[in-house]
Amino acid sequence: MLPETIFNNISDFIYAIDKHWKFIYVNKSAATAFSKVTDQNILGKSYWDIFPQKDDLYSLKFSEANLLQKPLQFEALSILTEGWVSVNVYPSSEGLTIYFKDIDEQKKLEKFLEDERKRLYVLLDGLPGLVYVRASDGNVIYANRKFKDMHGEPNDQKCYKILFNQDAPCSNCRTKLTQPISQHEISRQWQTVLKDTIYEVFEHPYQDSDGQQLFLMQLLDITKSKVAEEEIVRLERLNLVGQLAASIAHEVRNPMTTVRGFLQILKSRNTIHENEEYFDLMISELDRANNILTEFLSIAKTNSNTKIKKELYTRVKLNKLVNFLYPLILADATNQDKQVVLVAEEVAELAMSEREIRQLILNLTRNGLEAMPSRGVLTIMTYMEADNIVLAVEDQGIGISEDNIGRLGTPFLTTKEGGTGLGLTTCYSIAERHNAKINVESSSSGTVFIVRFKPN
Repeated sequence: MLPETIFNNISDFIYAIDKHWKFIYVNKSAATAFSKVTDQNILGKSYWDIFPQKDDLYSLKFSEANLLQKPLQFEALSILTEGWVSVNVYPSSEGLTIYFKDIDEQKKLEKFLEDERKRLYVLLDGLPGLVYVRASDGNVIYANRKFKDMHGEPNDQKCYKILFNQDAPCSNCRTKLTQPISQHEISRQWQTVLKDTIYEVFEHPYQDSDGQQLFLMQLLDITKSKVAEEEIVRLERLNLVGQLAASIAHEVRNPMTTVRGFLQILKSRNTIHENEEYFDLMISELDRANNILTEFLSIAKTNSNTKIKKELYTRVKLNKLVNFLYPLILADATNQDKQVVLVAEEVAELAMSEREIRQLILNLTRNGLEAMPSRGVLTIMTYMEADNIVLAVEDQGIGISEDNIGRLGTPFLTTKEGGTGLGLTTCYSIAERHNAKINVESSSSGTVFIVRFKPN
């Protein structure tokens, strides 16, 4: 079969022009296409008679191929097909042979896929948390805006290098797979810590259109919910202690009061003065037990009691309350061969229970004094921080371990010999009732308790 017959029988378009840009060959498909723009036989006609514009893409590309004598390919819109075509130009010593193919449907499909891709990226950018797509070897091939804001462009780096700055894959991720994951394997999830933030990690395996195994990863920040869970557990413990305190108080304090009274009577009798020191010891131990019960009861505050009590709150400046207690704290420090520095700045008024805030201040300052060796300095500060009214008590003790800092406020937790572990529990309870938060900063050179009151 002659080449001309072959070319006439194919559906793609072929034509040739000589060095003078005259048409010397047109196959049937191309002739049909040219009939849309001219009713003349184009053989022997000049290219410029059909396409007079000499600076369009086609003429520029044809001139380039002719000049370089190298084949070239490009895509463009065509008036012959009224859509997109793929054009291949083959130069020779006699002129140019042009082969072009209708790719309009392909371009429409590409545009549809591109639009779908853009919509998908908008959706992924709108998802909460860090979202990225990784290959089975850990290469990050896509990352959403939040991921890029935090870690920059992935640039085909490994996810474990970007997130954790490590050179080996994480133990949870599926990497170095010998075969694709079956469709029956479900998504997985676990938790991880990244820069002091707790994340819930979701791993969704899928196969790309070319069969490549990919994983859609989503990291959700759950730090606040974890903190809330721990706070709920702590409040439940406090509630349990409160219920316990309320139930045993009347059962224990009444007989203790009776015993204390009879001890005082026996002590006053002249016949047993030789045992007076034992009576003093028993009475002091009963008083100590009574104080513990009193602290128990201060923790057992119900919401209803709190509401009633808030009606009796008075507006007081915190620095004035600290100034009032300063002589008492100073005397306590002097007896222990320690010093107290007071830095009381002007602060806004705060609605408070003066009795409870006094107890809070005294508990924190006495804890600070007891934490320090002789000649240590305790610093008490009041100041404004943005809109918050702040009380800070800083000691020069040996500090608190990280494990214990997370458990501060837990009933019976104490590092002091003979301590009850209820002083700080009471402080946290008082702070909560006054809509305040207690933060602790500690190191080997000392600890500072910072109480931030919101204005009311």
